[in-house]
Order: sequence, then C-alpha cells, then structure tokens
Amino acid sequence: MNMETQVAKWKACALQDGKAAVEALLWRTAELGRLSAAEPYDAAGDMLGNDDVESGVFDAFDEGCLSLAKEYRDGFLRTPEAKDWTGPLHLDMLLRIVRRLLLPKTILDFHRNFDSWNAFFENFVVDSGLDLRREYYRVLSLSQSIAVADGLHARRLVPLWLSVCAGSGDAGPFDRTNLEAALDGLRLLPQDEKHPAIANPELLGLAFWAARQRPDEEEFGLEWRIRKNVYNRAVDFTKDGVQAAVAVAERDLAERTGGEERTFPLAGWWLRDVGIDPENRKSLGRHGGAEPIPKREWEAVLRKVGEPLEKVRPEIEKLMRRQRRYADAAGDFFYLVRTACNFGMRLLEKGPEGERGPRGSLAVSLAAQALGRDRTDVFAWSLMRDALAASGRLADAELVGWETIRRFPENIQWRTQLASMLATVAGKEQETESLLRETMELFPAEPHARALLATVLADDLRRRDEAREVLREAIEKGVADDATLGLAKKLERGRALRGTGIRPLTVEYDADILELPSGAARRQLFLYETGAANEEAMRAFLAELPTDGYAVYLANRVGLLDAPLDTNFALAFENALRKSEPSALRTLLAKVRPSEKAIVLEALDGAVDMKRVNGSAYDGAEIDKAAAIDDDLVRAGSGSRTVAGMDMRFRILQGELRQPGGCEDRRIRLLRDYAASTLSSGSVDTLLAA
Repeated sequence: MNMETQVAKWKACALQDGKAAVEALLWRTAELGRLSAAEPYDAAGDMLGNDDVESGVFDAFDEGCLSLAKEYRDGFLRTPEAKDWTGPLHLDMLLRIVRRLLLPKTILDFHRNFDSWNAFFENFVVDSGLDLRREYYRVLSLSQSIAVADGLHARRLVPLWLSVCAGSGDAGPFDRTNLEAALDGLRLLPQDEKHPAIANPELLGLAFWAARQRPDEEEFGLEWRIRKNVYNRAVDFTKDGVQAAVAVAERDLAERTGGEERTFPLAGWWLRDVGIDPENRKSLGRHGGAEPIPKREWEAVLRKVGEPLEKVRPEIEKLMRRQRRYADAAGDFFYLVRTACNFGMRLLEKGPEGERGPRGSLAVSLAAQALGRDRTDVFAWSLMRDALAASGRLADAELVGWETIRRFPENIQWRTQLASMLATVAGKEQETESLLRETMELFPAEPHARALLATVLADDLRRRDEAREVLREAIEKGVADDATLGLAKKLERGRALRGTGIRPLTVEYDADILELPSGAARRQLFLYETGAANEEAMRAFLAELPTDGYAVYLANRVGLLDAPLDTNFALAFENALRKSEPSALRTLLAKVRPSEKAIVLEALDGAVDMKRVNGSAYDGAEIDKAAAIDDDLVRAGSGSRTVAGMDMRFRILQGELRQPGGCEDRRIRLLRDYAASTLSSGSVDTLLAA
C-alpha cells in the first residue's frame, strides 16, 4: 500500500473518529509510509491542508485533539494511582500539534477556559525539558488573534505575560525558558480598535524580568540586543519605550518590597544604552491618549465615600474607567489595583448601615478589577473576601478566605481575619476555635490569635475558664499586648470580651456561586488535618474536584495519590519530607532552582524538628552533615537565600521560621504550605465574573 493510500485511510479514520486518529499519531500506530518516522506534529502538518478544511477532516482532527486533551485532564485524579505516566509525553506532543496547526476549536477552549487548563498543565512542570505549562503558554501566545476574532479582549493576557516575564528565572516560579513564550505573547498582542495598543510591550516584559530576576549585564544585553534591532525605527521611539518600561517596573518593585527597593541594578545601564541620563529622566507622558489620574483627583472622591452611594457611585465608576484605560494602554496596573483596593476598603468602612449590601456589591466589582490585573495582590484578595461578606454572599466569602490563606500561608493576618469572619458573621464557632488553635501552633509569637480565641471561647462557646487559661498562658509566655491585658481584666470582671458593636450573627448561608476549587481544597485539608474530616470524606471530595495543581498536591499530601514521578517542586518537596531523613532533602538540592533551594535549606535547618516529629532513626551526625551542606552552599555563593530574599513573602516566612515555640513540626508545616502556595495561581476567573 503506497503512502497516499495510507494517508487517505488515516484521514477517513479522522473523519469518523478524530480522537482515534490523534491517538494513532501520538502512539505511532498509524501506518503512514515515510511519514511514520516523522514527529507527530510534522506528520499532521504535512497531511492536513486546505482540502481537508473543506472536507471536514481538519475540523474532526481538531475536535479529536480537544477531546483527548479533556480526557487526560478530567481523568487524572479519578484513580488512586496515576498509572499512565506516558501521559505527559503524549500531552507534550499534543500541544506541539496544536501549536503547529493552530487548531481553532482547541485553541479557543484553551483561551476561554484558561483557569482549568493552566491549573492542569502546571501538574507537569518537571524541568526545563518537560514543562507543559510553558508549552501551553506558547500555544496561547501564537493564537491570541484567533481568540480576539472570537470576541475575547485583546489585552486579556497582558497580566499573564508580565507575571511570567517577572517570574522566569532563579527567583521566580517559572523556569527561565518561559521568558521567550511570555515575550512572544507581548510581541504578538493583537491590534484591536476597541482597546488602545500598548507601546513597546516587549520592553515592558524585559523590564519586569530585569527588576525581579536580576540577570547579569551579559544575559540581559543578549535579550535586549535581539529586540533593539526591532525598535531601531526611530531613536526617540526606543528612548520613550525604555524609559516608560523602566518607570513601570520600578513602581512595581517598590510596591512589592514595601518601598525598600525603588530601582534595579540594570535600570541605569539600560537607560544609558539608549542615551538617557538616569538622573535626569523626564516624566512618562501619555499612553494612547490616557494617563493615570492625579492623586489630588482620586483623593477628592475618596473623601466623599461616606456620602450616599447613589451620589458617589458614578464618580467612582468614572475614575475606574479612566484607570482601566491607562492600564490597558500602558501595561501599568499599579494605579488601577491601588485605586480599586483603596475605594473598595473605604466603601466597606463608611456609609449608612442600610447600604452595606449595595456597597459590598460595588466593592466586589472593584476587587475583581484589581485581581484581573494582578492575581498576586493580597489586599485585593482580602477586599474580595470582605466585600462578598458585606454583600451577603457568606459562603463565597469563606471560600475566598481559605484561598487567601492557601496563597499566602506565611502571614498570620489572613488566618485571623478569616477566623473573625467565621465567628462574628458565619456563626461557625467550632471551626473558628480549631483554626485559631492551629494558628497559635504555627505562629507562636503573635498575640492576636490568642486574644481572638479567648473571645470566641468566652463569648460564643461560654467556656470562660478556658478563655482565662488562654490569656494567662499568653501573659506568662510573653505573648501578650495591651489588648490581651485588657481582655484579661474584662474577663475577671465578668464582662463580655467582644465590643458591644460587634455581635455574632446567626445567618443563613447563601448557596455557593463561586467555583474556587483550590480554596475549597485548602479548607478540606484543614478539616482533614484537624480531625474534622476522615479519609472517606477526603476521597469523596477529591472525586468531585477538578484536576488542578493544588488538587493533585492535596491528594499526594494526604496519601491518596501514589505518583511514581514528581512533576513539580511542591510534590518533590512533599515526598522528600515524607521520607523523614535529611538525605532525601539533600538529594532534592541537586536538581532544584535557587528559589526552591532556599525552601529546602530551611527544611534542612529544621531537620531536628523532623526527627522529633517523625521518630526517624538517624543520628546527630547526619544532622550535622546537613547543616554543613547548608553552610557550604551559602559560602560557595549559591545565593539561594539571597535570591529568594528579594521576595517580600519569603522574608516574612523566614521571620516566622526563626520564632521559638509553637508545635514541634511548625517549620515543616509552614514550608510545605509555602512550597504549594503558587500552585493553581490562576484560578480567579469565576471571581472576575462575580
């Protein structure tokens, strides 16, 4: 049988069963003559042409690719063991086929259901050679015009591309190879008459990368020279683009470091390279006819927030339209996010009580706008939680509260805020008690959790003796502040501990509206680890959970997934900890990136705690050896802790790890949660539609 006949036979199969035809290519069972030796994406590219579009073969093949991808996604967690570990290789090839042929149905599903696909592909970030999330981003970057033609916003993926640029390297959650996909995504942004174009978007991506990852001059210079040739159309054009990009990246850096860093090492070199004196820069100017709102204007509106909502709402919405226009034109989201959070929080604090619901709804909209531009802004998450509660959507508010804890486990504030809401609004006193006791174990030096627990025990659960013991212990251990002492005096006088203006409410929970699987998973993990849910309940929960990165991590953490391959750092770290010996962590050190290495080194510092908790049979010499390896790595200039130290979150975590007291395995528990905190980081689409 000649090749033409074999290809025709395969096409007939594709027309009848597109998925079977795709599988035959991936598994190399299709008889295609000389094309059988080609890579599946090359074979598909050679076989499918214009005639196949007209005959329907192309569409059937497209549908087959999408069907097979969904089958992998939806079936990954449905069995106790992930048995088909050739799956990642087949998925890698499948993505290459989609990218080669730009299959429209598959591509549109990838764009429209970004959260579920992104969360699924992050399950397979093994190393720089096999990174399915990167391959997914490559498909998205090349196909943006297809998505826009189907009605999606032309600038929708700008926050994604900038975040990937900022995080691609030793100090970020993405491998360095992701940078090219993100820069391509910025370069290939579609032109759309409805939305202003971003001037020099690639330059903005380079600036974010340089500010956060700190490449050396040679590495940055190579990337810059590649793009510099593109922008040589006009000297002023290049100057303005670089200056604007540097200014935006500096503002982002200052915000993320609490003002400790206001520029980055390569900023001056880059500006001088295009003929700008770093000390004498001009103001940014306008972007596509838009500019950020002057401070005096938005502050004037902010002062009116306490007035009736019908009067102030139009002014707030007008401000936000202007900030959105500037953000979309400049790729600078700082002003939009800050304005949304400031107005949202003030809306909840001010105004007549009768407007609480409508004010909460407007604050939800503002929080969604902030999260739409920056999914890592913790204040936007906090605002979303409180705004949902104020608008009467209590179940949704609780879900967002758990998601905030999952994303930012190093910070006690989000735990106590959720606990306060559970007690005073939701009426879940027992769950509040468990959450606060766990919080005290993890954050032994913080007084607020103890004070809040005493209040719940005394006022809500009528266990005043236990409340008295909590306060006494806090005072004896030196974990008390003025509020603690004040509560102790109230308790001795027989008074209620909670202020008269705040009372627990018995409420009817609203039906769940949001779908935030990772937040629900974090709550389920809490219930399981505190004994409020058993293994049967956990299995039932996992059976209904979409297959995102955190769900797979959760199944592995509780021992219900026996995966023979660690496909991301969180899983590898969890499995190394489970072996309860420093040697497993030392092995992990050899293959992780510096930002991850810092977490492993912190775990090695806690090797004594691991021995005490797990009862492992290794001696002090092994622990000393682990400490020596730690010192050697630091002295050798690996810079792992220094690199990760640029991240304010990691600094907070390190501060908490240094605190004495708490439960014996607190260091390990905090490190586990921190390692998994970046999984499923894209899951906010349902919030944006809230």
